[in-house]
Amino acid sequence: MGVGKVGGGGRKGGAGGAKGAGPVAKSGGTGFASKVGKSESLVGPSGAAGSAAVEAADPVTAQALDIARQLKSGQIKTREEATKKLVAEVLREKVRLQSKALTQKIADALQEDPRLTQALDRLWSSAE
Repeated sequence: MGVGKVGGGGRKGGAGGAKGAGPVAKSGGTGFASKVGKSESLVGPSGAAGSAAVEAADPVTAQALDIARQLKSGQIKTREEATKKLVAEVLREKVRLQSKALTQKIADALQEDPRLTQALDRLWSSAE
């Protein structure tokens, strides 16, 4: 009774490395180093991502914070009105669509879901 060779791998087809794995070709800059380079723009001098970089990078986030400030200062009277304004902004910026009916339906759905209502409450209270 013969016991097969353990390990060994290679071209004989036994256990070992991945089949068809040859020398690794250069990836042309799509490796880890290039991904780190892409994220460097968000990192400030302290090494931590700053909120100013996020505001500048995402206009919807900047608009949401602006709506929260308007709500806090009294320019927007109710949280429902602020929610509608935020939904309209997201639709306009991300979907390139303006629809009062759709904005109303989405805002109503957001306010009916307790988890999303909590998230909106945290957003509206985050204004400085």
